[in-house]
Amino acid sequence: MTEDLVRSVGADRVLETSRCLLRHPEGSDVCRALDAFASQSFPREVPLGQLSCPQQVLKWIEGAQARWAEGSAYTWTVVRKSDHVLVGQVSLSRMADPGRWALAFWTHPECWGEGYATEAAQRIVEFAFGELHGTVVWAGAARWNRTSRHVLKRLGMVHVSDNAGGYVIQGIPIPTKEFEITREMWQRRSREPQRGADPAR
Repeated sequence: MTEDLVRSVGADRVLETSRCLLRHPEGSDVCRALDAFASQSFPREVPLGQLSCPQQVLKWIEGAQARWAEGSAYTWTVVRKSDHVLVGQVSLSRMADPGRWALAFWTHPECWGEGYATEAAQRIVEFAFGELHGTVVWAGAARWNRTSRHVLKRLGMVHVSDNAGGYVIQGIPIPTKEFEITREMWQRRSREPQRGADPAR
C-alpha cells in the first residue's frame, strides 16, 4: 500500500501553509537558490553550501526531480503566497526501513528569523504521516547548527543519537545530532493546543 502511494505523488501536487505554497522544484529556481547558497551568511559546512555556480544548482535540481519521479524522495520548493518568491526548500527522503522518512530543509538567509522553516517542515511532517502513512520522520542536524535543532524540537522531534560522521564535507566528517518523531508522538501532538510560533529559520 505504502509503495503504491509513494509512487502516486504527482509533480503537480502543491501543498499549502498559511503563508506559503510548496511545489515541485523547477529549473526556474536556480537563480534564487544560488543567491541563497552563495550568500556569505549561508553555511559552507553543509552540502548545498558547496554549490557555487548555476550549472551545479541545476544539476542538483534535476536530481531532485528524478528522485521525485522514482518515488525515493520529494523536495518541495517553498514560495511565499504574497509574491511567489522562493524562501527555501524542504524534503522527505525514503529511508531503508519501510515507513521511515528523512526530513531536511533550508531557507534563504534573507528569510531567516521569520519562521518559514518551521512552517514548511510542519506541513511536510503532516504529509509524511497523513498521506505517505509514514511511521517515523527522522532528521539530522550538524552539532554546530543550533537553529536547525531548534526547528526540529519545535516540530516535536526528540534527540535520539549522536553521529560522529553524520556527513562529509571536503573529506571532513561533520558530527550531527539525530532526531525523530513517531506517528504516535505526532498524533498526540496534533491533539494538543499549540503555542504560538517563535521566530526561527
